[in-house]
Amino acid sequence: MSPRRDWYSAQDLAGMPGMPGTDRGVRIAADRAGWTSRKRHAGKGLEYAFGDLPAETRRALQAQQLELAITSVSTAEASPSLAPAAFAGAAPSLAAPVLSHDLTDRQRLERDARSGVLAALRRLQADTGCSQEAAMTTLLTNARAGRLDPVLDNMLRLARDPRGRAGDGYPSVRTLKRWISAGPDLAPKVKRAALDVPAWAATFLREYQQPQKPSVDAAYRAACQQWPAGERPSIHQVRRFLAKLGTVTRERGRMGARELKNIQPFVRRTFDMLLPNDVWSADGHTFDAEVQHPLHGRPFRPEITTFIDIATRRAVGWSVDLAESSYAVADALRNGVERNGIPAIIYVDNGSGYRNAFMSDEATGLVGRIGATIEHSLPYNSQARGVIERAHQTIWVAGAKQLPAYMGAAMDREARLQQFKLTRKALKAGGAMPLMPWHLFVQWCEQRIADYNARAHRSLGNLSPDMVWANHLAQNWRPVELKQEELATLFRPRVVRKLARAEIRLFNNIYFARELEEFHGLEAHIAYDIHDASRVWVYAPDGRLICEAQVNGNARHYFPVPVVEQARQKRAQGRLNRVETKREEILAELHGAPALAAPEAAQIVIGGRIVDPAAALAERRAAAEAIADAIVITPEPAAPAASRQAPEPDIKPRPRSERDPAENYADWLALDQLIQQGTEVSEADARWHRSYPNSAQFRAQHKKTATGAATRVA
Repeated sequence: MSPRRDWYSAQDLAGMPGMPGTDRGVRIAADRAGWTSRKRHAGKGLEYAFGDLPAETRRALQAQQLELAITSVSTAEASPSLAPAAFAGAAPSLAAPVLSHDLTDRQRLERDARSGVLAALRRLQADTGCSQEAAMTTLLTNARAGRLDPVLDNMLRLARDPRGRAGDGYPSVRTLKRWISAGPDLAPKVKRAALDVPAWAATFLREYQQPQKPSVDAAYRAACQQWPAGERPSIHQVRRFLAKLGTVTRERGRMGARELKNIQPFVRRTFDMLLPNDVWSADGHTFDAEVQHPLHGRPFRPEITTFIDIATRRAVGWSVDLAESSYAVADALRNGVERNGIPAIIYVDNGSGYRNAFMSDEATGLVGRIGATIEHSLPYNSQARGVIERAHQTIWVAGAKQLPAYMGAAMDREARLQQFKLTRKALKAGGAMPLMPWHLFVQWCEQRIADYNARAHRSLGNLSPDMVWANHLAQNWRPVELKQEELATLFRPRVVRKLARAEIRLFNNIYFARELEEFHGLEAHIAYDIHDASRVWVYAPDGRLICEAQVNGNARHYFPVPVVEQARQKRAQGRLNRVETKREEILAELHGAPALAAPEAAQIVIGGRIVDPAAALAERRAAAEAIADAIVITPEPAAPAASRQAPEPDIKPRPRSERDPAENYADWLALDQLIQQGTEVSEADARWHRSYPNSAQFRAQHKKTATGAATRVA
């Protein structure tokens, strides 16, 4: 790029506007006008100052210089090697572009293009000495004429904000002046969304942020009933407002705390500094396939408890049981401690199998007695225990899919129903069950654990948990292990009981030892075996063994019942109670049940007439007494009430199924009168009293008796 010229020779000026056409004529005009001159640096002759030339000649020379400068600037912009030189020649007042992380890609592109255009204008002024206005006009004139280099031409087009009027695609002189006066902030302004919360937003969000997840239209219609007529926004305003909200803010209330965490930020936990047995994580999993029950062989889904070592991702302990319980957790922990040592921290959820006195009590809890610390995760925070959750998917869910009795969520519904019908049909027909037997299932679980520990993990650098565990052993790390007799002592659950006359009452059993005679009235720690109820071990509060107590003959049960068996009986009784409740509900639905009595303070409206509940109850009792008086009972079978009060020792009352309808109806009336008077009756009588009015026999007998009573009164 040629520098700005302030001196011109006669050869340069010959033929220019306002100048003679020959060199000699130029020299004669210079001598006549007295132009300032100097000797040329190269060659012979003189050269004349630009400022002394006629105005017409100066304008022509400036235009010529601008043309040369435009070409020079275009070449510099097109060549990456020359571009820094072009910017280096710009005036020092041109500030560097402002870097901001709040700009879009389009804003950054326009900002950089404007910086390049202003640099080209500054260079034109520096090279030609022309005014700022002339440089802008010349640049835009050559651009519109198509004489600019493609790079500079494209820069002019990119620098223009496309949101303005279409025009010819180039900025105007006025726009260029605005860019120059803008200083370093050349980025175009972008309209930002208004962050003001409108007054109607709270009402709409109250209807929209519901667990039922109503649509925008449904929430808008519900909110319209609450907005005043003049303050009601349009549905489009509501949609634009929702679009401004963040995802978490918009879904709050529509998603619960547990589900909302799936879209919120989280913290990744590293385990590089952990050693084996520093942290164990455990959780229970209901198996996704059916197997044969170990007691009766029917189909059921067992509960599997697994302990995972966080540092090595190794499955260190496991247990399979009929249902989730603290005993299943204790058995899995025992399995882990026997094989791999004692952990420092056990990280679990808040389930009943972990948060109980059996596990975490300071004095008698299993975790405290082995010297570990139990930590519970926050509620609805399964993400914090991602290691054990992922292990369940890898070990048990993937394994269950290999079995024909798979019942998981990924199973096709039709195939799952077909498998369910197949097993139940075999169960009814007494045929062979197409399910895995219990003993084979336990072996299968052991093999799944072994395969998981031998499989390479991506989080371990493609090493298997067994290999990582072996590496730590090779580096002289050793687990804290227990002796066999210590294991038997530690893993016996303990409870606190008060000693009374050398007896210990525990789980409906009574244990006795002469050594406890002097400990009457004191509290002791009682250790027991969940599989053997024949004896317990008595410890002082400081941990010293006092004695071993045997089950006594005056125990409540003739044969002692182990704790596990008692838990099974309790679970079975609960299932029976639920079945009985379901049976009563089905009978009530079939025959119709009497409506529940309304509270005495409530009004009863029948046929538009308000009925007093107390008067209606008194009228009902009077009618029942009149019907009871009208019934003629034969003397052969004694009255139920009389038999209930003074039963003959050698006469066994007939069951209600063998009595005639009149006897059953009379028995029900007598029983109903006893209940109305507040007399306690047996559970069987109370159940029959509730269910008998639903039978057709009761309705027929009630109608017959009421008709007969009316006839007698008439």
